[in-house]
Amino acid sequence: MKEYHVIVKRQNENGEQWEQPYVAVFEDDEVVSVMNVLNYIYEHLDNSLAYFNHAACKQAACGKCTVKVNGKIRLSCKEPAADQMLLEAANNNILRDLICRE
Repeated sequence: MKEYHVIVKRQNENGEQWEQPYVAVFEDDEVVSVMNVLNYIYEHLDNSLAYFNHAACKQAACGKCTVKVNGKIRLSCKEPAADQMLLEAANNNILRDLICRE
């Protein structure tokens, strides 16, 4: 099993911000994207996490799943996951957690 240690910079509707640590676990041979890690967190650890996920995602076409990964703007559906990731909203127009106004 492979562990991905992640810190998500979160923000609620009132503008309150905090950093939330998580550990996502996958099989050693699994190909894991940042989106897979976010899905794992939502499904197994914290269903209050807000991020863009859609059935048509994972095609790197729409750009709505854009987040900052260790300070760099990336598509979460395409970006390979790494251990020790810092995930944060792509810009300062944050609605909640990793979701921003367009």
